[in-house]
Amino acid sequence: MLDWLRRRRRGAALGRRGERIAARYLRRRGMRILARNVRMSPGEIDLVALDGGSLVFVEVKSRGPGSWSTDLEKIDAGKRRALSRACRKYLSAIGYGIGAWRVDVVCVEFREGLLGLRVADVRWYPSAFDPIRRGV
Repeated sequence: MLDWLRRRRRGAALGRRGERIAARYLRRRGMRILARNVRMSPGEIDLVALDGGSLVFVEVKSRGPGSWSTDLEKIDAGKRRALSRACRKYLSAIGYGIGAWRVDVVCVEFREGLLGLRVADVRWYPSAFDPIRRGV
């Protein structure tokens, strides 16, 4: 049981590190980060950003060494539905009208280095999937 908890904590730390790297990556490409880790039932929005005139919700996926799944495989239909609902709730909460918005995915891949994990690759998928926009 203790081993399971250690792995879970390590995964959470890797996720937080990946979110910081993704935010820096997007800022360097001209986006303005508005919020991080926004909790909106039924899920969490990792990053909320502004790209020109578009509001962007960003799902960050961090992958450690030995991970077999590909980037977008980690975001199954259930995760897409939950993220879409969280985005709609966020839009409603801030009173966002009919402006442009999208959902991007940033995948951060780590590999073993001499001093621990280091970033191997960062991949950005703008408009990675089309969220269900009912009620917006």
